[in-house]
Amino acid sequence: MIHSCTIIHVTQTIDEAKTRTARAAAPTSDALATQIIADFRSTIGGMKCAMSERLVRLGISMAQLNIMYTLQRDGVMTMSRLADVLGVSLSNASGLVDRMEERGFIERTRVPEDRRVVLVRITEAGTRILDENDALSDGLLREILARLDPAELPVIAHAVSELRAGFEATASITTPDRHPASTPDHRSR
Repeated sequence: MIHSCTIIHVTQTIDEAKTRTARAAAPTSDALATQIIADFRSTIGGMKCAMSERLVRLGISMAQLNIMYTLQRDGVMTMSRLADVLGVSLSNASGLVDRMEERGFIERTRVPEDRRVVLVRITEAGTRILDENDALSDGLLREILARLDPAELPVIAHAVSELRAGFEATASITTPDRHPASTPDHRSR
């Protein structure tokens, strides 16, 4: 089922694209890039809106969801490393983690060799929430794709694949090296 906030975003995006296309019969690469960025941003915004409705009902904030995805992607990490990755203070990260730990989505443990070091990991319950969220997101995308002309799907699949490859190539260049999660340093508490 497509939610109203998604329909509004997609409709606005389509109307904006038609207007831009009408203005320029042969858009330049820069104009096309601008259009793609606007459409992509609007689509992602609509999907976030649709997914956040469910998260609100579950009492999960976007910040908490981001923490679970970060831990799922990067594995066990120290509290200070998590705060660094999220770009928040250690006390803010601790407050978010407190609430998530109470609900069983993540857990903290202390390193026996240095009890000042606190490690954080996602639990099975947290992983289940992410899996359910991904399944709903996949379902929404399937609904959207089902509305398109089947002849357009190979072109869209190729374009999205190229976009992903470009992102991965760019991210590997711009992402700083990650510290191994299993080897806590004594600065990370």
